[in-house]
Amino acid sequence: FPAVVKNVVSKNIEVKKLVYVYLVRYAEEQQDLALLSISTFQRALKDPNQLIRASALRVLSSIRVPMIVPIVMLAIRDSASDMSPYVRKTAAHAIPKLYSLDPEQKEELVSIIDKLLSDKAPLVVGSAAMAFSEVCGERMSLIHRSYRKLCSLLADVDEWGQLTLLNVLTVYAKTCFADPNTEKYSSDSDTDKPFYESDSSGGGRRSPPALDHDHRLLLRAAKPLLQSRNSGVVLAVAQLFYHCGPAQELPPVAKAMVRLLRAPLEVQSVVLNSIAALTVTRRTLFEPFLKSFFVRNSDPTHIKLLKLEILTNLATEASAGVILREFQTYVTCSDKAFAGATIQAIGRLAVAIHSETETCLNGLLHLLSSKDEWVVCEAVVVVKRVVGGGATSARAAVARAAKLLRADRLGGAARAAGVWLVAEHGARHPRAAAILAHMAHNFADQDELVKLQLLSLAVKLSITQPDTLPMCRYVVSLARYDVSYDVRDRARMLRRFIEPQPGKQLNNYVAEIFLPEKPKPDIQSSFKDRGGFTVGSLSQYIGSAAAGYRPLPPAPRETVAGHLRELGTGKIDTPVDNHDDTQKNKSFYSEPESSGSGSGSSSSSSSSSEESSEDEEESNAEEKKQEKPIKETNNYRSRSSNSGTSDSESDSESESGSDSESDGSSESADSSEDEAPKKNEVSRDKKQNAQPAPPKDGPKKNEKSNLELLLELDEVASSLPTMTPTCGGFLSPPSLAPQGIGDADSITPVGPSYTAPGVTEVVSRVVWGGVSVCLRWSRAPHLFSQKMCALDLVFTNHSNSEVTNIRMHKKTLTGSRSIHDFSPIQMLVPAGTATVMLGVDFADTIQPIEFTINSSIGEVPISITPPVGELMRAVTMSQTRWDSEHKKLRGMTECDKKAVKLEDEQLICKRVFETANLAAITSTGDFLRFAGRMMSSQDLVLLSVRSEETSSRVTANCPNMAIASLLANEVAQALGRT
Repeated sequence: FPAVVKNVVSKNIEVKKLVYVYLVRYAEEQQDLALLSISTFQRALKDPNQLIRASALRVLSSIRVPMIVPIVMLAIRDSASDMSPYVRKTAAHAIPKLYSLDPEQKEELVSIIDKLLSDKAPLVVGSAAMAFSEVCGERMSLIHRSYRKLCSLLADVDEWGQLTLLNVLTVYAKTCFADPNTEKYSSDSDTDKPFYESDSSGGGRRSPPALDHDHRLLLRAAKPLLQSRNSGVVLAVAQLFYHCGPAQELPPVAKAMVRLLRAPLEVQSVVLNSIAALTVTRRTLFEPFLKSFFVRNSDPTHIKLLKLEILTNLATEASAGVILREFQTYVTCSDKAFAGATIQAIGRLAVAIHSETETCLNGLLHLLSSKDEWVVCEAVVVVKRVVGGGATSARAAVARAAKLLRADRLGGAARAAGVWLVAEHGARHPRAAAILAHMAHNFADQDELVKLQLLSLAVKLSITQPDTLPMCRYVVSLARYDVSYDVRDRARMLRRFIEPQPGKQLNNYVAEIFLPEKPKPDIQSSFKDRGGFTVGSLSQYIGSAAAGYRPLPPAPRETVAGHLRELGTGKIDTPVDNHDDTQKNKSFYSEPESSGSGSGSSSSSSSSSEESSEDEEESNAEEKKQEKPIKETNNYRSRSSNSGTSDSESDSESESGSDSESDGSSESADSSEDEAPKKNEVSRDKKQNAQPAPPKDGPKKNEKSNLELLLELDEVASSLPTMTPTCGGFLSPPSLAPQGIGDADSITPVGPSYTAPGVTEVVSRVVWGGVSVCLRWSRAPHLFSQKMCALDLVFTNHSNSEVTNIRMHKKTLTGSRSIHDFSPIQMLVPAGTATVMLGVDFADTIQPIEFTINSSIGEVPISITPPVGELMRAVTMSQTRWDSEHKKLRGMTECDKKAVKLEDEQLICKRVFETANLAAITSTGDFLRFAGRMMSSQDLVLLSVRSEETSSRVTANCPNMAIASLLANEVAQALGRT
């Protein structure tokens, strides 16, 4: 154990992961040694790599040592405000672990959960809901403020997060919203029918009851999840609609549950249990899907029994015939348990559907002549339940049993069951005495069970038919000398009733003892009592309350806490002034902004690495420049017009982890703000209608060339809404841009340091009728989008005929990659050449992109595989800024390769520029620095070449680990070329 723990300080990320896993497993057994590594985890919580921070928190919370509870609490509190959604998700997972270790920390953990529930990242919300249900599931007041945001993020959360969130929202809806099914809606009742036929519209269907808009929001957000591939999510939505939704909206839920019957057997078992419980109270929901519950030969026994239960519950007068035909097949099944359950189901149909009683009884009586004794016994028991209290059905059953007994077609237990049936329901039947006489001839040869039932028949006949008394006494006398002890004891007991002694009070109660009134049959489903449990829960599956089961609370009579949900969505922290109209507009737009920001953050929640701080610095600088007049005027109207963002958004951004920004970015932003010259106050109208003029007495920091404004159009679109790119600005050479633009530590795009003079042939003239196509990488962004690489396609006609209408035809694109078509070439004369520009967004991958070019000579496929160095754009920055960004991109985002040592520094720079579109930060010395930015994702790319004694060390850093590895390999190979 100590030898493994020592490796916790290893710089190798893979070794560190293994040590973390080892510590989680064995830390509780070796507590003293595990405590020695706590300081390492505390340092790892401040690591620039989000994966290291999350892993450290996971291990720290998994060490179940009460001594470190304060340390874990502090780590969770800090991680809950982390910049990375992945770390905040890990903090949510750590909360139940700490709560189980020390329940006294509940109140402080609840405050953290409240903060995480307000998070806008879908990656965090599901885990926060899990922590809420584990720690404080009874405090529904925490959900009020975040309710609408949780509903809007429901579709973006991961599957298991959706499951947990749906369970929480179901309890919340049951607690806060009135039951929409309190009124009875029945289309068959007289109250629902219009007085005049002309008054009815819509086919007589009554519209669903009006719901609270928050209640409707939850149902609308959950309904698309019925198509989820996760069966647990589908059952959770079914639970929500069944317990909290109107009955008129349940049919789609039933259809989704039937779809799950194609899932594995374990899922089928749970779903069928839920459907069987639902069919007891909501039979009409599943009647259209009757054939989906027919039993297959490949189904295991427990699935067959569940489907049989559902078919029995769904039976009506219209569908009884189809179901009975199915049951006829099931009775002949070799599975005894299933066949016996089918016989019982036939008995239930006979009792429930009066029009099919005779049909079912005839089928059961027919089973009495079966060769299998267990079938006969089961049929007799079911017949007893069916014929109890029914004179007509009892007479038919007795007649059938008597016929079989007199023909000696029953044997063993089946014969005993037949005699019991006659004795129980046919003591007054004229054939009962004949049966007793027939079987008394060979009484000694009968089975023991048959003899016992014959004694019971004899006693009952002596009461109902006194003329048979001599024969009854004869049977009792035969039993007195039987070899079976049980038969002799039974005869000795019953002899007192057949030969009564005068003056005994027992004689007055003989009929009440042996011939009581039979109660009417009442065969109920075994799932009747499961309707009180939550749909899809373990308690409903096992039929009793499981450990830890919490039933849903009763619904209130009226919707509650509506004003709290309004406050949570339309919260305004700005002090209220006299501008009433402005405040009203503010609250009106606050709701869609909160929901939109929540959904918009889903794209960034799955990021596996930290964002580059360059974007943060530029955005912070823009925000501070815009907030400058706010601080000077302190006016709400000017704030709303200048900043362009609502207070609710700025508050939420500050809550979601702005405290964990890098020190370098904050210092640079502060320095830029301090150096900015103070502006004179101007009137409010001028601020709203005119752009502020730059000061004459200060450096012109905010001016940029047309090229930079065009290339950074996406980044500054909010502050430059009316700017339009012009051809003249784009064609201006990049090298002519003034050097003093922007801040000293800013990251500025520059032109390429090297452009390949040659071209690469992608289509041979042999393949395409004498026309060849060559490709040249221009290393410049495309006019259509700065995320696209501009590719020059050179078409050359080597044939003797003209080629017309050359254009893009078919494109094969996967993922987020895209192509902007080049302008069609109307005519290409013989020996002519035409160059067009194609825009391609490779989405930072080196996967080939395929498309087809069509012309008058046919079409030809083209496949372009980009080198990794062409997927980036050169940027420049100060050496200090480069070193600061390099420290942040360590660990898994760094890749080192060993290369051949070159003495000439200019040759090293040339090889690097040939390989990748990077700019040199330092081009002299033993440590050369280069920088770039990915075209699509705008991730920062840093490359360094360090000269050692006998070799060179190439290091590439990029949030995209694949890009860093590919770039380091290609540069190392380029340095090795002669």
